Amino acid sequence: MQDKIILKKNARQRLELTNTDLKLLAFLEQQRLLTLQQFYQAAKHLFELGIKEYSFKNRIRKFEDYHLIRSEHYSKGFEGERFKFLAIGSKAVDVLIENGLLDQSYNKPKIYKFNQKKNLLHFIATQQAALNILTTFNKKAIKDPNTNKTKYPIIYNQTSFSYSPAMYSYTEWVRKHKNLHRQNNGAFHAEIAKYMTTGSKAGNKLNGATMTIVKPDWIIKLKGTPEIRDALINIEMDMGTEPIETLAQKLFKYAILAEKDPEVLHIMDIVIVDNSLSNRSSFSDGIGRTKNILQRFKSDPAVIKRLKESGLKLIVHPLGLNVNQLYKTLRKY
Repeated sequence: MQDKIILKKNARQRLELTNTDLKLLAFLEQQRLLTLQQFYQAAKHLFELGIKEYSFKNRIRKFEDYHLIRSEHYSKGFEGERFKFLAIGSKAVDVLIENGLLDQSYNKPKIYKFNQKKNLLHFIATQQAALNILTTFNKKAIKDPNTNKTKYPIIYNQTSFSYSPAMYSYTEWVRKHKNLHRQNNGAFHAEIAKYMTTGSKAGNKLNGATMTIVKPDWIIKLKGTPEIRDALINIEMDMGTEPIETLAQKLFKYAILAEKDPEVLHIMDIVIVDNSLSNRSSFSDGIGRTKNILQRFKSDPAVIKRLKESGLKLIVHPLGLNVNQLYKTLRKY
């Protein structure tokens, strides 16, 4: 990777890109889509870009002029959400490939789908949850409350990582069987029966397919010290519209995942969108929804049993309070 890159627009105009600029562009590609404020949050706290927000906004406008970044505006009513959101541009893909930050085989046309999310607010809220975790924990150590020994020494892109579920999929190879998709009477939720394999007689021909166990909205991975298992924080963003029963079904799938991979601490992090998302947010404080979900889960013996059996850790908190609860969970387990 070159120390500096000069992009020329014409005989008089040019743009100088630093290594930090390239890392920022790679981060934007990785996260798919961010608001301008979220991108600044990452620049300031993950990449230590020491410029004021207004200077950052001017810099982004230059990036747009050189097709490094594409932007659009979102607005919902006169008093509702209103923000500028960003996605990677075609020229940035070329630059990142040239500097080894993207693979030569990168599918360039897919970048035009990044800003065409069906539920834009849901995706933006998910990114905020991920950014809150990454930026709050960055360059900090999460320690055991009893021994005070470091469990997770967190440095972004060295011991903490951010993944799209498309890039970090939870799959398993499942053998085809005539009864594979039958209702499993031992499963509390029939929806997860198809993920439970059954035995077969010796000599049967083995054939099957790869199936997705569960697909989070986003994933944060933390590497532990040698004696501490890694942690996978699976973000499930709740906008208050999803049936709680659907969340319960997902919990059972995460329990399967945790059982299959006990050497990793699996966390199902249900984040309730709240008014911390923006200054113009029309969302509530999220506390009522949080209580409803927790009450539903605590009153369900099958849910309690699966949590104990699998070792899956569950967090249900509003967006603004999520990181604090996550910190407590990582310290404890």
